[in-house]
Amino acid sequence: MGYWVAFLGGPRAAELMRYADPPGHPECMTAALSLCPHIAIGRHRRARADRPGAGIVPPGSHGDKPDRYLLGITRAYRTQFMPEHGFAVYLPAPFKTVRAYAYGPDGQLRPATDSR
Repeated sequence: MGYWVAFLGGPRAAELMRYADPPGHPECMTAALSLCPHIAIGRHRRARADRPGAGIVPPGSHGDKPDRYLLGITRAYRTQFMPEHGFAVYLPAPFKTVRAYAYGPDGQLRPATDSR
């Protein structure tokens, strides 16, 4: 990773500063907003659990898709293993920049007005 890392998630993940998915390069995470069908298209749903590569929904997560995404950029983060659940969570340092994205009437994700 470079100097900056980015976290992408819903408002609740940003509020808790706790992510189930690892960070990525800011440019890659920005590209995911338009290239990943699950993120880019409002009506697109998560793959069924019985499909290869579908992943898991961590315990305590509802698995529902957020109505908006926040891309937070920071310099550092910690990883905390949750032995009782068998997975890790990622805890970013305070974000230097946060960009908000929301679904428009056409169901496509686009920049929202409340970025900082």
